[in-house]
Amino acid sequence: MTKDFGKGFTIANLKNMRQFYLTFPNGYALRSELSWTHYRLLMRVENENAREFYMQEAVKPQWSTR
Repeated sequence: MTKDFGKGFTIANLKNMRQFYLTFPNGYALRSELSWTHYRLLMRVENENAREFYMQEAVKPQWSTR
């Protein structure tokens, strides 16, 4: 894929993209204030309610990924 589309299509990144799709199937529910790094961390939170809580908290005070 790198040959056809350029950088960013490593096996690890493709796995992250797939996990992102499985974790956040409703694209309209995404927050533009959060970065790809935020979402990569949020994908590790298995409980959907906890994940939503952390999403809201990350947006309000503009949490960094640290």
